[in-house]
Amino acid sequence: MYLNPSQRHLQIPAAVLRRRRLNAAVKVVGTLIFAIVFIVWAFPVVLTIMTALKSDVEVMRGPLALPSHPTFDAFVGVWSMLNFKQMLWNSMFISVGGTALAIALALLPAYALSRFNIPGGDVIFIVILTGEMIPAQAVIIPLYEELRGLHLLDSLWGLVLVHGVYGLPFVLLVMRGFMASIPKELENAARVDGCSDLGVFRHVILPLVIPAIAVAGTLNIISIWNELFFAMIFLDSQANFPVAVGLTILKQGRYFSSWNLPAAAMLIGQMPTIILYIFAYRYIKQGIFSGAVKG
Repeated sequence: MYLNPSQRHLQIPAAVLRRRRLNAAVKVVGTLIFAIVFIVWAFPVVLTIMTALKSDVEVMRGPLALPSHPTFDAFVGVWSMLNFKQMLWNSMFISVGGTALAIALALLPAYALSRFNIPGGDVIFIVILTGEMIPAQAVIIPLYEELRGLHLLDSLWGLVLVHGVYGLPFVLLVMRGFMASIPKELENAARVDGCSDLGVFRHVILPLVIPAIAVAGTLNIISIWNELFFAMIFLDSQANFPVAVGLTILKQGRYFSSWNLPAAAMLIGQMPTIILYIFAYRYIKQGIFSGAVKG
């Protein structure tokens, strides 16, 4: 028998209707919470962009107002004042070099700890991970003495070495978890074909862990790029300053009275990491989901 919409509505049990109303209310509340969180997160970013596009006079006149006459003068000015080209190169050298060293140091230990029954392997893994829990302030004096003994103070290579070793626990954590999810059948098939342990690592494991390398590498590069403490302690020459240290100059000298210059400097300094994340997002997503599936 045909029922019009109002009659079909009467046929729905009251409990089902209450459940639907509750689900709709939960969705509305969840959307509102998400919108509030997004606004709170995005407001400083939007305010920084608006400030960088204004003159200082316009910033003082209306800090929260939209730019009436957008200008890129602050970007041009801060680029030449801080020698941004050199600072970006320094940050890139330290971040990429330190991350490459951490990945190189972590690959073989991650393979051994994830694929072999090493006596005390879990203890070794936990001991290495404790390096991730030790604050930088607790190791700064030993690291300073080590770099001085190696004649690597005020050197970009010294920071590469520090970040490579200091980033090892995090990279090892990501690599070991991902390698443990690779099916054993692939490894066994390679061994049947005559591959040694290193052959299995090179021809089977290494090609499959590229998404994990993208995840660990991207996150580690961003972490090193924004790191300030080690760079301020170990570097003295302004020519060696990375972006994070170079931005502090704006707060120490005559540029502190300006508002648009620090805003422009922060946007320029963060742009490479944003671009990196955009290009690596596909590999990061693939690595996260692949690592979550156990073989």
